Amino acid sequence: MASAFDAWQVELHGHRVIYRIAGSGPPVVLIHGMVNSSRHWEDVALRLADRYTLIAPDLIGHGDSATPRGDYSLGAHAASIRDLLAVIGVDHATIVGHSLGGGVAMQFFYQFPQRTDRLVLVSSGGLGREVSPL
Repeated sequence: MASAFDAWQVELHGHRVIYRIAGSGPPVVLIHGMVNSSRHWEDVALRLADRYTLIAPDLIGHGDSATPRGDYSLGAHAASIRDLLAVIGVDHATIVGHSLGGGVAMQFFYQFPQRTDRLVLVSSGGLGREVSPL
């Protein structure tokens, strides 16, 4: 089966980040879960690419992106997504997160509300104690 996505590569802060893009229309960022990759969203892309520009990054340490030593916190992942969007010229988007990606999506909204059109959580993880000690 052919992929709905085209794969691209950028360098962010000295590290390779792979992302996939499909479709055209309002931008939607698809953030995968733990031990997963942007390929997780293939079926979604086949259904939504006719209406949206789908942007699915491999988070640092996942998929085909680099696995450097460093900060793998939700906030660091959210900042990487902000930086990716800046590089590819996307000012704001709907942010969708699954599992760990849900925590990253919430952190993205928390840090960058002006860049978030909508927040969609799918079987989401939480923000963790770094945001709330409860």
